[in-house]
Amino acid sequence: MNLAPLTVKQRTILSEFYTATNHEIVVKKSDRTKIWDDFVVNRKTNQYSYLEEMVPAFFLELNKALTNGKNLQSAVFSECVYAQSLAENFLLSKFTNLLESKETSLKENTIQTIKQTGMAVRYCYSNSEETKLLLQAGSAKSVDCAWISKNGESATMIEFKEQYARTSEPDLPKYGEDGKLISSEKFDNKYPQFRQMLAEQIDKGLNVFEHLGSNEHKFSTESILFAVLNNYNGNKFADVICTEDNSGFLVMLPTQHVAHWARLEGEIRPSGRNKYKVWTPKHLLKCLQEKDAVIENGSVTIPLHEIEITTERGGSKTNRCKINPLYFVRFKDAYVSKQSVTFKLQSVWQLNPSISTKMNFMGIKFDEVKKFYLEILKK
Repeated sequence: MNLAPLTVKQRTILSEFYTATNHEIVVKKSDRTKIWDDFVVNRKTNQYSYLEEMVPAFFLELNKALTNGKNLQSAVFSECVYAQSLAENFLLSKFTNLLESKETSLKENTIQTIKQTGMAVRYCYSNSEETKLLLQAGSAKSVDCAWISKNGESATMIEFKEQYARTSEPDLPKYGEDGKLISSEKFDNKYPQFRQMLAEQIDKGLNVFEHLGSNEHKFSTESILFAVLNNYNGNKFADVICTEDNSGFLVMLPTQHVAHWARLEGEIRPSGRNKYKVWTPKHLLKCLQEKDAVIENGSVTIPLHEIEITTERGGSKTNRCKINPLYFVRFKDAYVSKQSVTFKLQSVWQLNPSISTKMNFMGIKFDEVKKFYLEILKK
């Protein structure tokens, strides 16, 4: 594979990263999993007070989730751990919380530098002189981190990815009562990286109603590669990607080289993440009839065994009554008896299909990547 040449920014950050002495993740994946699983069930942080010093950003995120009564995705844990590990790699010992601190100890020129990035910065890692900054962001519209190694220079953008992760996952345009995927000018303009992948499935006549409960993964290699490489070339630009290897070492690689190190996959989920009011009412009625539902005056009663009751993602509370993979009712909007579930027809929500690409770094090895890029940097 002929790899694209490195940019000046990439050469600079890769050189600084791979010539450093420490690349270990501050909290290994197995330990993160144990902590996360316990937090989901118990919703307490007392036993993890040591994280306040080890990974202060994540400790703050945990407590914020408890205060707000909200859930927290496990990927946030990884992002905070990667940022802390990278900060230690770059010998940045000063941590500043920019979320709640009205007044910080940061210098005025540092604050101005942060503002100039245009990022929604949550946490700042810096050296004591504040000449080197690692800025951890929290907006879905930007990458995860920005690295500034010299005063006045533009930031190097960094994206954090777990060993098996999506690049992004936008909603597809809403289809009609026939269930066939469509595109739109608005979608093509907003997510041009997915044009080829979506066009392939439209040409095949992919029908959402015929794929409920199963995702579509058959895409051409070219369309997947196009989507991945162009995902970080627009507003969400990234110079490098950081992930981890199986031995617990942080790995950094240029974004345009991702296909050299990861196995790339494409996916359309007929039932994606985001819910909307039902836009295919005829199909919904058909699904209800197939489950022996009784519909009277806008009220639906359906046998209990025809409904799946689920818990919230990243939590333990019961939150949904699933009619099928596409339609559901919030648990609070339904009456559940021993034999049936009753709800208003207008309370039903519909999940929109989504499209994404995945990067699988499970086989990546720190030593191999380090050797590879140190050789390139010599040239």
